[in-house]
Amino acid sequence: MLPRLMLAMLLVGGAAGASAAMSECQSDCEKNYKYCTSSNAKMSQNACKIEYEKCRKKCLKKDGKPSPS
Repeated sequence: MLPRLMLAMLLVGGAAGASAAMSECQSDCEKNYKYCTSSNAKMSQNACKIEYEKCRKKCLKKDGKPSPS
């Protein structure tokens, strides 16, 4: 039981660290993508993914570093 709990804590901590490494631009891309896929019935899943990738590319040019995801 204890090893599973420790593994879960490591995974949660790692996810928090990865999101902290994202720039504000990349974080906005993530938020927009989640909104698009969950709330926006007008766009398909594929269209949301395409917009997300465009956003990430803009961030890459703006920030000058690759996205962590």
